[in-house]
Amino acid sequence: MDAPSGKLYEWDDESTYIHNPPFFQSTSNDLNPIKSVESAHCLLNLGDSITTDHISPAGKIAKNSPAARYLAERGIAEKDYNSYGSRRGNDEIMARGTFANVRLINKMVDKTGPYTKHIPSGEDMAIFDAANEYI
Repeated sequence: MDAPSGKLYEWDDESTYIHNPPFFQSTSNDLNPIKSVESAHCLLNLGDSITTDHISPAGKIAKNSPAARYLAERGIAEKDYNSYGSRRGNDEIMARGTFANVRLINKMVDKTGPYTKHIPSGEDMAIFDAANEYI
């Protein structure tokens, strides 16, 4: 097996297991002022029973999830989706997996799982999709 000999990791942009996170590309020694939050809406209304397992799951990637869509768009077969734990080195997967626990109870919707109510449309959708609607 060939291995690079340099001192820096050679990122493979095609990898779905490890990805160069954007904060590495924009890190600097300069302090940037904190921007005001304007026109924000509630994304989740969770009770006291929330755990890190709800926030950052390590289990199976569900076939209809935002993470699965991301993998399918890159030609990964459903049988090879694997788990969030195995793909934790990819920020794109983990962002889509945040709050992806199937037992999550969000008081904004009438079903259990990784869903929320998009504001202002009122449509129920995946949490990742609602969070990225305006980005």
